Amino acid sequence: MTTAKNEFQSTQPMLAGAAAKKLGIGIQTLHFYEQQGLIPHPPRSRSDYRLYTPAIMERVRFVRKAQALGFSLEEIKEILGLAQKGTSPCGRVQAALAEKLLEVDRRLKELAEFRSELAALIEQSVELSKHDVSAQVCSIVEESMSLTANPVSMPTFSPNKRKRRKISVN
Repeated sequence: MTTAKNEFQSTQPMLAGAAAKKLGIGIQTLHFYEQQGLIPHPPRSRSDYRLYTPAIMERVRFVRKAQALGFSLEEIKEILGLAQKGTSPCGRVQAALAEKLLEVDRRLKELAEFRSELAALIEQSVELSKHDVSAQVCSIVEESMSLTANPVSMPTFSPNKRKRRKISVN
């Protein structure tokens, strides 16, 4: 049985297009990772094309897995830096994952509250829509703010808007 790690170790260096296809990412992503210092500069062919070695391919796979766990590229760079210094980053990764779990729990609580507010608004929407004559646009939206002490706010889950926490590299 071949593991994913062995799959990349047994291959020859690949051009960017082939490497990107095998990794399931875009060529621009490979170049971006290189620019950001997440992967080393790949060696070049005689024709000056980038050649992605099995070690670089493994590094990209690590970056993608870490992203899937919720780590920012900056956090991943710090983790890789610790490993390059010969320090195991696993303790720091575990602590960061525990923080991420707390953040997920907090967001779930916010979502549950938001869901309750939406359900209440839906129940009251028939009554609120009767006021549509005096509304500028839609009385359900305009009068919904008075349903709670605070305006309803949908938690944002865009990966670009997440709060980034630094992992201390002491």
